[in-house]
Amino acid sequence: MKFTVAAILICILFACENSSSSNEELILENNLFSKTFSFPKGKPGAILVDLKQKNEGEIVSASSSLPFFEFVVNNQIVSAKDKYWVFQGSESRKMQNGGTEYTLVFEGKKREVNGLKVIIKEQVFPNSTWMREKLELQAEGKTFQLNKLEGKLHFRFPSYAIVNDRNNAVESTEIRIASWEKEPITFGDKKRGNHMYYPDIIQKEIGGNGLTVKGPLSIISNGKVSWLTAYEHASQDNLNGLLDKKKVGEGGKLNDAMQGVKGVFNFPLKDEDFLFLGIAGKAEEKSMDVSVDMLRGGYLDGEIIDKDHPYSTVWTASGFYNGNDLETGKSMIRDYLFHLICEKPASRVPEYYYNTWGLQREDRNKPLRGILTYDRIFKEIDNAAELGVDIFVLDDGWENKMGEWFPHKERFPQGLAPIKERLDKYGIKMGLWFSPMGIDSTSQRYKEHPEWVIKDSEGQPILAQWNHPAFDFVGGFFDVFIDDCKALIDQGCRFMKWDAINTFYSRLPGLEHGSSDYPEQEIRARYEYLLPIYVTKAMEILTDYEPELVIEMDLTEARRVMVGLAPLSQGKLFWMNNGASGYNDYSTYRTKSMRTIANEFEGIIPLELFTYANYPQNIAGSLKYNVANSLLTGHGFWGNLELMNSKERKWIGEQVAISKRVLPYIGDVEPQVHGNVGDSPEIYSVVNAAEAAGQIILFSEGPFEKDFSTSVNATNLFAVLNQPFSIEKDLLSLSFRTNEEESSLVAFVLPNKGSGVSIQASTSAITNAEQKNAWLEYYVASPGKQIINWNKKQGKPLLEETENVAVKISESGEMYQLEVTVRKANQKVVIKGNL
Repeated sequence: MKFTVAAILICILFACENSSSSNEELILENNLFSKTFSFPKGKPGAILVDLKQKNEGEIVSASSSLPFFEFVVNNQIVSAKDKYWVFQGSESRKMQNGGTEYTLVFEGKKREVNGLKVIIKEQVFPNSTWMREKLELQAEGKTFQLNKLEGKLHFRFPSYAIVNDRNNAVESTEIRIASWEKEPITFGDKKRGNHMYYPDIIQKEIGGNGLTVKGPLSIISNGKVSWLTAYEHASQDNLNGLLDKKKVGEGGKLNDAMQGVKGVFNFPLKDEDFLFLGIAGKAEEKSMDVSVDMLRGGYLDGEIIDKDHPYSTVWTASGFYNGNDLETGKSMIRDYLFHLICEKPASRVPEYYYNTWGLQREDRNKPLRGILTYDRIFKEIDNAAELGVDIFVLDDGWENKMGEWFPHKERFPQGLAPIKERLDKYGIKMGLWFSPMGIDSTSQRYKEHPEWVIKDSEGQPILAQWNHPAFDFVGGFFDVFIDDCKALIDQGCRFMKWDAINTFYSRLPGLEHGSSDYPEQEIRARYEYLLPIYVTKAMEILTDYEPELVIEMDLTEARRVMVGLAPLSQGKLFWMNNGASGYNDYSTYRTKSMRTIANEFEGIIPLELFTYANYPQNIAGSLKYNVANSLLTGHGFWGNLELMNSKERKWIGEQVAISKRVLPYIGDVEPQVHGNVGDSPEIYSVVNAAEAAGQIILFSEGPFEKDFSTSVNATNLFAVLNQPFSIEKDLLSLSFRTNEEESSLVAFVLPNKGSGVSIQASTSAITNAEQKNAWLEYYVASPGKQIINWNKKQGKPLLEETENVAVKISESGEMYQLEVTVRKANQKVVIKGNL
């Protein structure tokens, strides 16, 4: 008997008594595909999973040759194809992002797995072939063990056999995102590295022996169909930037300080240490097989599964599309990362923020943290409000001590309440910095919990950020930190920056990553695998506790644990601190370094998911240039805002206000990037063509002239700000000109939201435009002419002519067309409809 997801609960309720078939088929589907789970009715059997494309009516993946899951339990290989499993039931829930999550429960009924429950979570989304899924193992009243196979981990989930009837060659496209300083910079000193993680796209042919890639994103294709796979874990790609090779001892053993971790470690490090999960692909005679395989740290040999110890994989995602166009795959990846991986809408809302760290680093003669006092913070809040920011982040120094996450007792005797009150005055949210694992050795918590202190190979506490010890997060400290954060949420915190989550190499026994019965290297591997999972779980708990909370993950140094897809399931990525530059560099050099993020990740990760801060100060004459970089992506500012005057700050606020009008339309739009960082010009066009909304930002090292065009829906266009423009047959054309040696130009494309009022052309730059009901107001920077379409539903347009403004009105169908001539610079034009 077949039943779709809409009928699942009904069929369970009546036990499908009217079925005449010995097999049941549970179908999960949307408008693009159907995924069928087949299993015997009421008796043990195999679980088969087939996938069909609806518009083609063809099978995309069949499980006849490849089990959906396979692992080793009680020293036996167990798979979905074994005739062990009885369907126990299912349930569903509607997700906040429009998808539906289904939970399918199967229980083993044969000796090898009798009493072991396999719980499969499947998330399906409208208008998408992406399937997000996770497998959990549970047991009540019995105990099972996960085991290795021939000394290696063996756990595969999910696995798919994609149909390849013609036996076409199979190509693999691996997309990595965590290669530290992979590329040389394209500006300034070419020999200097740019301090950031780069993407890396690697294409290879898959032979009969197969190919396993790190990912976390993979596309395999036979030319007819392309299959995407992603997993939500995190680790950097290799050892780049991780250690000073001059301090590596005999046999590759590390015996001196690393970035963010100091200690003596008597074990070698290698690139393979970061291969926790792999995406395996293999070309078979009639299929191309793909699976997510555990490679390191996924479980301990003999790890217990019982009532108190369930086991779970990470979330993975699989999807497909016809053909082999890489850009189609990248478009699907952006959709997955922006819309589907995360249910928390707050982390996808575009917001601007100010962070105090640049201020704290501005004057080395002042105490780094002591500068944070009520009076100084109040002054900077007032300044930041002129910038139009939505969030004000107190960086390192608000806390009492590292690891004591409450306000500094001496500098903030009244706690955070006065700061929150000042922020509320402007409608700005309060943000706080954390180093979740850092702990001051003089704190009471450190003294009470020596079992949480991570130690090096000689038994001494490691020194992490700012030379403080670090606590092990994969244990009881997890719950303590959660409680700390909840208390601060209760005090009004709505944004958190989590910093310095490094690879700490914990081998502490007796926590949740292994007992002293295991070799130290096994405990360490398990810890390193679990740490990103625990951090992501902490993010999930806190954003469930307060749905408006946004957490950004600081990934500004090598060895940061959370560089991967996992944090994007709950928050955002703080990707770069200084790059190729340093603190207090107010020039465009630092800004170019920051812009490498947008340039390199173009088309892979939506730019709205990156945060970073630029210096807006005009000290080096680069205010507009630096601000344009924050408008493009990052949306952050820092530094001493007292170094600016109010006029400068308010100008920034005006640009930010206009930016906020277009950002909600372009969060997941693919940027069209022309040129490398440092080219003249270097163009970033981020435009939602259907909604006629977006921004086009140019940077240049010298004077240039550039005509640029992009497609937009002319009917939905309201106006283009800052540059002369015209639109004809849905093609928007702009002319960019500058005589400056180093410059940036910004054009904002504003939508009319269906109002029927559209400025279709202007020979001079419009600096701002507003429209509400039957009323239009705009400003022009210089004399010129504007052509305006005005829907008759808005009434006949009325404009009072003066010596500076003249108008001609004609009619065409449902529209009036206005030709407005402006003869004076900085002129305001107001048009009202006579309803």
